[in-house]
Amino acid sequence: MIVSLRSLALGAAAVAALSLSARAQDIPDGKLMRLIVPYAAGGTTDIMGRKLAQQLGDRLGRQVIVENRGGAGGSIGTEAAVRGDADGTTLLLHSGAIATEPALKSKLPYDATKDLTAVITLVKGPFALVVNNQFPAKNTAELLAHVRANPGKVNFGTPGPGTSVHLASEYFQAMAKISITHVPYRGSSAALTALLSNEVQMLIDPVTTSKKFVEAGQIRGLAVTTAQRTDLWPGMPTIAESGLPGYEASVWFGVFAPVKVPAATVARLNKEMVAVLQSEDMRKWLAQESLEAVGDSPAEARDFLSKDIERWKALVKSAGIPVE
Repeated sequence: MIVSLRSLALGAAAVAALSLSARAQDIPDGKLMRLIVPYAAGGTTDIMGRKLAQQLGDRLGRQVIVENRGGAGGSIGTEAAVRGDADGTTLLLHSGAIATEPALKSKLPYDATKDLTAVITLVKGPFALVVNNQFPAKNTAELLAHVRANPGKVNFGTPGPGTSVHLASEYFQAMAKISITHVPYRGSSAALTALLSNEVQMLIDPVTTSKKFVEAGQIRGLAVTTAQRTDLWPGMPTIAESGLPGYEASVWFGVFAPVKVPAATVARLNKEMVAVLQSEDMRKWLAQESLEAVGDSPAEARDFLSKDIERWKALVKSAGIPVE
């Protein structure tokens, strides 16, 4: 059998390319692999991080530890990830705060879109638009009509300035071109208590808590904030379909790595995390936390992050929200 030199050259090149690709996917053995959570232990991000680390470690055949680096609203842990080794051994699990931080802080020691590479958007979860039982509106359209007829007389509560709930509420106000009064509280529980006592008339609140109060008849649920309806609250319409087309806001979590991690390594990590999201254990836990798996590609995750950052920057500027 005669083989041309050109064929041999092409074959050698292909083998070399495959070898290079395989090496790029390899995460160094014998080196600690860590998942940085930029918040203290015990919260949703931390619990999710520990479940992800365990299952990802099982799939990779190695230990993945969770490293809590709380402080400064998540920026301390994020900076630690930015400065981590770019070989796949340093990962960051962050909430949607990674997109709101650039809008609310004028001086961050990193640029999330330039110093990190998006591995995956793990999960999203809906907020719910809820109102006090004495409030006359039975749906989003009626709420908007009532507020427009009574400008500045309706209060909305939040867990505090700059929180995701605050921004989602300001986004609702800006899109609807209405005037409602912001009343900040110290945490979600205080804001919900204020709604129950009619100190505030409306609230955007995580489905995890608000759904329980709605089902108990203590407050009224009008809509969820995601673009599509959710199986987490069957039958509940979206804000977009019931009065404010185009509105969408959600809680979300994603995984990121230092920007110079090889693309093949990022692709391998993405593949394994998608498999984790499909596991029965993770699906049950997500349902309990009112979260839904996303599992997008690195390119889609990068695009989502960039668009979310620009959205919140535009809102903060137009709404005159103070920037640190």
